[in-house]
Amino acid sequence: MTVMNGNRRQEATRQATRSRAFRAAGRHSTRVVFLRRAILILSVTGIAALIVVSFFNPFGALPQNVTISGGNLNGTRVTMELPKLTGFRKDGRPYEVRASSGVQDVRQPNIIELNDLDARFSMADKTTVRVAAPNGVYDSTREFMDFKGEVRIKSDSGYDIAMKTAQMDFKAGTVVSDQPVTVLMSNGTVQADRLNIVDSGRIITFDGNVRSTLMAGKDKPQEPAKGEKP
Repeated sequence: MTVMNGNRRQEATRQATRSRAFRAAGRHSTRVVFLRRAILILSVTGIAALIVVSFFNPFGALPQNVTISGGNLNGTRVTMELPKLTGFRKDGRPYEVRASSGVQDVRQPNIIELNDLDARFSMADKTTVRVAAPNGVYDSTREFMDFKGEVRIKSDSGYDIAMKTAQMDFKAGTVVSDQPVTVLMSNGTVQADRLNIVDSGRIITFDGNVRSTLMAGKDKPQEPAKGEKP
């Protein structure tokens, strides 16, 4: 009798243990299902919030130095009318970049694709340098512009630089081009495979197959000095 009672108690204990295990497994499954649903709901809510914010305030992510006259939203891409970028280089002199249009993806607010660029920079000698290009990509985080297409750099001091592409660091005041360049000056021309402008235009370096034609005057070669044979 005692043995039977002991067996019954063991069996009851095992059943109680199994019952608790089943209930714990059920609670765990319920939590897993809840968490999965919560993650799904939060993801959908986050995406919806991004869409709503982009729709009702698509220009809220524009960099502080960028102004526009108007625009529209297509998906996550914002098309801007007449964007203008302004800022100061490390020497404190201002720059301004205007474009006919621009495109920004709200998922990458620091990157702006620009069309028909016209940039102006004030120089230390009080002259103005103008940079024109059909296309460019501006990174507001680095204040860096990648000019694309037929790039022209003209200075009031007299030089005119033509190149295929150019990369400009606005803050540092540098311009780099790894494509062939041609420089027209009042007294001649310089052609090279690469160009490097540093110190806000004070130093211009040419590299690779450099060819130059220089004139003493505007249109005639330099005459020999007095006493020298022609």
